[in-house]
Order: sequence, then structure tokens, then C-alpha cells
Amino acid sequence: MNYEMIIWAIVIVFILILFIIKLVTPQIVRREIFFGVRLPENLLGDLRLDDFKKAYIRNYLSFCGLYTILFCVTLAKFPSNAILLGGLIVFLLLSTWLYYLSHQRVRAFKKANEAHMLNRKQVVMVDTSFRSDKSNRPLPAKAWFIISLFIIGFNLLAGYLAYDELPIVVPTHWNAQGEIDGGVFKTWGLVFLFPLLQIFITGFMFLLYQAVGWSKLQISTLNPADSRERNRIFRFRWGANIIFLNILILLVISLLNLFVLQLIPVNVPVLLFVQPLLIILVLLDILFMAVWTGQGGSRLNTGSVNYCQDNDMALDDDKDWIGGLLYFNPRDPALFVEKRFGIAWGLNYGNIKAYMLIASLTAAFFLLDSIIELLLFY
Repeated sequence: MNYEMIIWAIVIVFILILFIIKLVTPQIVRREIFFGVRLPENLLGDLRLDDFKKAYIRNYLSFCGLYTILFCVTLAKFPSNAILLGGLIVFLLLSTWLYYLSHQRVRAFKKANEAHMLNRKQVVMVDTSFRSDKSNRPLPAKAWFIISLFIIGFNLLAGYLAYDELPIVVPTHWNAQGEIDGGVFKTWGLVFLFPLLQIFITGFMFLLYQAVGWSKLQISTLNPADSRERNRIFRFRWGANIIFLNILILLVISLLNLFVLQLIPVNVPVLLFVQPLLIILVLLDILFMAVWTGQGGSRLNTGSVNYCQDNDMALDDDKDWIGGLLYFNPRDPALFVEKRFGIAWGLNYGNIKAYMLIASLTAAFFLLDSIIELLLFY
């Protein structure tokens, strides 16, 4: 069996899932946000918006679709990490360019219809009880992360019990043919290697979980009560999903740890495929969540169809969004905000804390790499 070709086939599936995620993005964004532009409710039913969406899908299928086919065929014939990385960068640039063309068309459409926005008061809806409402929690309980701590503890115990039986040189890496091509001398550092990685991942996932709760609350002026419930369900589902993904990733790492500790026989197909398959599962999970819930709960059926038709409209904050993709607002203390075109959340790049967070995470990655090297070789 040619394991290497199967791994590259999984990589091609990964590319196709990315293609689908970009394709469905216009269908999962908030109702009042169209290609990164906030529209007043008077324009939301305009048939020209459907034309913009159809044009984007048509262009995306034509350009990105053809490119994705050529990319996958090239990768199948000439499998290479350089081709994979370069091809993904080109794909992201091409899809972003197609999005930006639609973004510009919608901006021009909005500007041409500015008469709809004249003499209308812009308001910001605030809900001070959203995070403190214990009867309708916006996030699952933090106690669910105890499961992750038990998994980490299990791996520490497994390493302690297996240490004496390990050989002088412990195999730690296998190539695509299933042959051992890497190993390290037995040290106590090896026992802590995988648990350390699990601790780091759990800390990162807990930060994502907290970011869901900390993120800026966006209440629509069209139907505040309905919007509040959509926000709550949206956050709760993503919070639960983060906990689920964390447990899934820790279990996969535990399996690899048990292989290295020689507590279970090495299964070459499982060893080779488990990591790329994990990436595929994570992407499929994100795609499912996006279609099931929608951005900001846009695809939820809450049973409410009563939209307000008064003269108030949501604050037009387009000026704070660079290309409808990056939020830059020094006046806004919020650090995390919902993406306008995409899935989940992004940062407020007008807040100095965003750069402190990026620097801290980068430093943490480098620190983790240094600690792993110390554990394995010193």
C-alpha cells in the first residue's frame, strides 16, 4: 500500500473543503451584513443584492473552481510541500480578490442609495444583562474543561508507568512507508512531551472559549429580542464546539503518546493517517457549524419574523472595517469582534491589546518549541 499517496489524497480533500467553505460563506453571514457592508433594512430586500450574490458565486466557481482543479491535479502528479504551500497562498489571494470585487460593488450600491439613510437616527443596541443572565447562559460551563485535565493526567501517569520498560532509544517518528526514521534517547523529558503539548493546546482552546464570551455583542435594531437569542445560541454552540474540538485533539495526541510509550502496538496506517484526518475532521466541523448556525446565529430558526420598521437604524460602522475584513476602531474597547465575511471571530486591530495578544501567542509558540527541544535532547 502506498501510504504517501493516500496522505496526499487526504490533503486534496482538505483543499476541496476549503473551497466549499469559501463558497458557502455568503450564505451564512448576518442578514444585515452583505459582503462586509452594513445595509439599512430598507435595502435588504432589494433584488439587486441577489444579483451581486449570484455574480460572486458564478465568478468564484469559474476562477477559484478552475484553479482548484488545476491545483489538485498538479499536487496529485507532483506532490510537494512547496507546491501545497504556494498553491494555498494563491488560492487565498484569489478568493479574497473575488470577495473584494463584490464588496466594492455593494459599497457602490449602498452609496447610490444614500437617500434611504437620510434623516434616520443611528442607534447602538446595548444589553447589559446578556452575560449575567444565568437562566440563559451564553456559554457552556467552564467545568467541561475538567475532562481535558483528566486526559492530560492520564498521559502523565501512562508515561510514569511505562518509563522503566522503554528501550534506550525510543522511536518517535515513522515515514510514509511505515519505517522508523527518527528517535530520541530515553529521558524523563519524553514523559512530559505530549502532556506539555496537551496543556498548551488546552490553554489556547480555553482562550478561544473565553474570547467567545468576551466578544462584542451585536444586537440588531430590526428585532432586538430575536437578535439577542440568536447571539446567545450562536455563542453557546461555538463554546461547546471549542470544548468538543479540544477533547478530540487531546485524544488524538494521547493515541500518539501511547504509540511512542509502546503501551499499544504501533499501527502504521493509524499512525500515518490520524493527523491529516484530524485536520479534515476539524474543517468539516467548522463547515457544519457554519451551515447549521450561521454567523451571529443567522441561520437559526427562532420562530420570530417580526421586524421593526421604525426610523431608527443600526450604527453605520463601515468606516471602521478595512475592506469589510479587518476591524480597526481605536474608540472601541472591545478586543474580539464577529467577522463580517467569514466564520467566528476576529480582532479589533485598533486596540493595542490585539498586538499584545498576537505577540504573546507568538512568544508562547517559540517557547513551546524551545521547551520541547530541551525535553528531548538535554
